[in-house]
Amino acid sequence: MEQKTKLMTLILFLILTAVSCDRPNCHNNNPIFEKYEISSVDYKTELIQQIEKIGQQNLTFWFESYIKENEKEYIIVNIQHDSLCAKGKILVNDWNKIEGIRRTNGQSYSGAELQGLTFNVEKDSNKIELVYNDLIRIVD
Repeated sequence: MEQKTKLMTLILFLILTAVSCDRPNCHNNNPIFEKYEISSVDYKTELIQQIEKIGQQNLTFWFESYIKENEKEYIIVNIQHDSLCAKGKILVNDWNKIEGIRRTNGQSYSGAELQGLTFNVEKDSNKIELVYNDLIRIVD
């Protein structure tokens, strides 16, 4: 009987692992995302054009990492849709809903889906910034 229990536990574990939340594979077909760095104006301009064409509400976002640069804090997210596979560097000024990411430097959130993520686009003469606005929930 004990052997059956171990076997059932193993099978259940394997099934849960197979269906757990994991970012779907995607492949970038846009040469601009290959040619330019994620922080470049060219990359961000193309990303914004693609997002506006598809609509933020139609995208899925997956947390990749947390970074701090020049006293500013960002999250790097994978942005996906049938016709889009890119990364976004999003400035976060309000950490209320996502404090856990900041507190752990993103360590335990890698690969988590960021459901309902919204951000604004702020432009000035020489820079474009994606700025975190809100999030419904993190599915880890």
